[in-house]
Amino acid sequence: MTELSKTAFIIQCFDKEIVNNKVHELKEELDKDYKYLVGIAISNSNAGANSILEQVKVKGADVLPEKFEAAHVMSNGAVAPNKRFFSWFTPIPVSGDEMIIRFSDPNWSTNYNLQVQVLLTNNLEEIVNVLFA
Repeated sequence: MTELSKTAFIIQCFDKEIVNNKVHELKEELDKDYKYLVGIAISNSNAGANSILEQVKVKGADVLPEKFEAAHVMSNGAVAPNKRFFSWFTPIPVSGDEMIIRFSDPNWSTNYNLQVQVLLTNNLEEIVNVLFA
């Protein structure tokens, strides 16, 4: 594997306290210094197995199908860092665009901090080397 440059990728984190079983919205601008969105992960193991990503949008377009089961993108510390992300086959072009995530946990029973991480890159070849190493 080639040596990875410092700017090859970043992980941007969205945080939201989940306080009930209603739909919660996370909204943030993606880092303007990166050109492609290539993956997503939910790193909080407190989210219920039946949690739903009601919507995930960038530039108003769906990134994942509506009502996507969050369990498909959940990960924890036991998973190798380069295997934690659900990655798209086709990178999504971005440049400081707003990302909106609508999340619900129908089995919510106690407050917790949800962390959704997105993987951004400028160099698609380098990120493929990282994700599939």
